Amino acid sequence: MAPILLAATIGTAGVFMPVPVNIQVQAQEIAKKNIEAAVEEKAHLFMSAVIEEKWEEAYSLLNDNFKKYVSQEQLPAIWKAKIAPFGKLGKQLTIKTTVNSVHTSVAMTYQGSVFPMDVTIHFDKAGNIDDFYIPFFYTPPSQYQKPAYEKAENYKERAVTIGKGEFTLPGTLTVPTGKGPFPAVVLVHGSGTNDQDESLNSTKAFRDLAVGLANKEIAVLRYEKVTREHHIKIGMRPKLSIQEETVDDAVRAVQLLHGLPEISKQIYVLGHSQGGYALPRILEADLHHQIKGGIIVAGPSRKFQDLMLWQQREALKRAEKQQVSPQELEALKANLAFWEQQIALINNPAYSKDHLPKEFQLGDPYWWFELRDYVPTELAARQNVPLFIMQGQKDLQVPPSELTNWQNALAKRDNVSYKTYPDLIHLLVNYKGEPNFSEYNIPANVPEEFIHDIANWVKDGQPSLSFSDVKADFWAYKEINFMVNKGYISGYADGTFRPNQPITRGQAAKILAQILEFTKNKETNQTVFQDVTAQNEFLPYICFLHEKGIMTGYKDGTFRPNELLTRAQMASIVATAFHLKGQPTKPFSDIRKDHWAAKSIDALAANGIALGNSNGTFGPNQQVTRAQAAAFLYRASAK
Repeated sequence: MAPILLAATIGTAGVFMPVPVNIQVQAQEIAKKNIEAAVEEKAHLFMSAVIEEKWEEAYSLLNDNFKKYVSQEQLPAIWKAKIAPFGKLGKQLTIKTTVNSVHTSVAMTYQGSVFPMDVTIHFDKAGNIDDFYIPFFYTPPSQYQKPAYEKAENYKERAVTIGKGEFTLPGTLTVPTGKGPFPAVVLVHGSGTNDQDESLNSTKAFRDLAVGLANKEIAVLRYEKVTREHHIKIGMRPKLSIQEETVDDAVRAVQLLHGLPEISKQIYVLGHSQGGYALPRILEADLHHQIKGGIIVAGPSRKFQDLMLWQQREALKRAEKQQVSPQELEALKANLAFWEQQIALINNPAYSKDHLPKEFQLGDPYWWFELRDYVPTELAARQNVPLFIMQGQKDLQVPPSELTNWQNALAKRDNVSYKTYPDLIHLLVNYKGEPNFSEYNIPANVPEEFIHDIANWVKDGQPSLSFSDVKADFWAYKEINFMVNKGYISGYADGTFRPNQPITRGQAAKILAQILEFTKNKETNQTVFQDVTAQNEFLPYICFLHEKGIMTGYKDGTFRPNELLTRAQMASIVATAFHLKGQPTKPFSDIRKDHWAAKSIDALAANGIALGNSNGTFGPNQQVTRAQAAAFLYRASAK
């Protein structure tokens, strides 16, 4: 206790006396300034020592916990590797001290001969250095702005601690005002040394999600990633894996929420990017089944090393398209060659996490090899916890095709919803132009629609529709909503669904095949119809339905995938696919008994699937619209 506070609170007889509030506040402010001054002085001592290469002096400022992981002999190599990108360090430019539930941290910026360098030194409760963090690149001060939907009166925040022991993490719990208990969402970071807000440049996606979901009466827990708060210590563990980096802390965060009175038993986990990739492993590690649902946002569906190689190849393609200088192009080609060589080592069965190649240079070799054979979709297909998978169409790091992979892999599950966002980039903000990574520098917030969908799914099990041309009072709103959330049909990049647009035979085949738990086998790559080539996007679905005798094509050996589907054809394939039979009490006036699709049309009418036109006709030769297809297939699949 600070001397001034001690003197103010203890009387001459050693009895606690009432203290005016203003004196308490002044005492707390003085105590805080004293703590800040002490740690800032020690931070200066450490920086002076490492800059002047007085390693013994620098090492003496570390606490025993830090010294367990870093020897005095290792400290110089670690420090020099961290500061290498910035060049020779010069004068200090800025300093700021912050306090969380684990550390008092001093963040400083130093002038560098190449770039300025940021360094954050973490102090334990005793005022000794417990770790330090240096990002490998410098970014200018954030221009982040609070979102327009933030309403401070709708939430309260408090500091929390995740886990116990030497790798405890500081976090923030955002709780809606009002009477709980509230459902809650745990936010799990993507790859890299993320802070609890998942700050990057001038965006803070996790902070936006927290304050946005508070408006919907949903609590949010976010926390510093272990690779940031315990940056050097965790990195010195010889067998660091995604389990220690991501999975364990997410489960601990769920366990913390489970014991809080203001939080209900409805606890969800949202994983972004690598966090979404790890979500099936998080669910697997939830041994007490406390997680009620998982939200995968821009989550890779395939092996991590395959996605990384894809990213490097795409970077080269963009550079070639942008006609960068020959020097830049050669550098990117060399970078790609390096990644190809390194990933070839990962995929080489001669190596494993217990037998690592000496030539491996990507860092943390155990991490890569422990993860080598993990495919998130394969694990998720064996699980049954409800999922909501969200994907931006302008994501340059995790492409929209990953969502298709999730849909195909989880086709047999009936508790997975999907949604795409036409302008969303990897930072979970919208960008209207053609993305090329320059948009990463623009201040922006998570769109409110995105937050609204998460809230709806948490509360109702489904996200809401947000197509500009399908409002809540549209006649097929429910049916379209269901089909879109299941991933059977999607909207367009301009945010429309185009409900009155006719649907083709190929498009209908794809939708129906997915509803019928489409599985790709060796025959779905073979051409069955002369007008459906191996390159046709609908080939696998057409072959699947052809094998089942649902869509057989025409007598001339064609399928005509681009031909518009008629209502009679739709009746035929729906009745066949779902084994529908029956006679309606009032047949359609324009369907004769000898019509080729009469039995199918009657079956649809008898089962309440086809309602017909207002004048009592069916219109067998009319074209089927996208809204009608959604309605037909929704009603049939619900039977």
